[in-house]
Amino acid sequence: MKKTMINFRTAAMALVTLLTIGFTQSTYAAAPGTTTELKFVGNFNSTPVFQLDLNNTDNAEYLVTVRDSEKKVLFSEKLTGEKISRRYKLQAEELEQVAGTTFEITNKKTNETTKYEVNSSSSFVTDVSIAKL
Repeated sequence: MKKTMINFRTAAMALVTLLTIGFTQSTYAAAPGTTTELKFVGNFNSTPVFQLDLNNTDNAEYLVTVRDSEKKVLFSEKLTGEKISRRYKLQAEELEQVAGTTFEITNKKTNETTKYEVNSSSSFVTDVSIAKL
């Protein structure tokens, strides 16, 4: 009888815990309407290529400015629309030469600016495995 009560109490606590966790609602703070993403796509004819994705849900106007490590403007353009995606090919022979380059994306409506800085690192890895025959 005592063992049955302990099992019932354990089951009841597990059920209450499960229901409490199941009915909680998680909320996350995020910028409404826009997320930006800049990624390195690869090399095209030995020049680095980056892709900028603006996943905005409303029709908006953006100003994209690309600056080198000395803060000189390499490229600037205005973009308008929804879910904008652009690829940028930087004139450099190697990825290490574009280190310090920044991408600035400014929403003209809200005047909010997002900045990305390109950094590069390379490593040489040699894996050696030995198997007993």
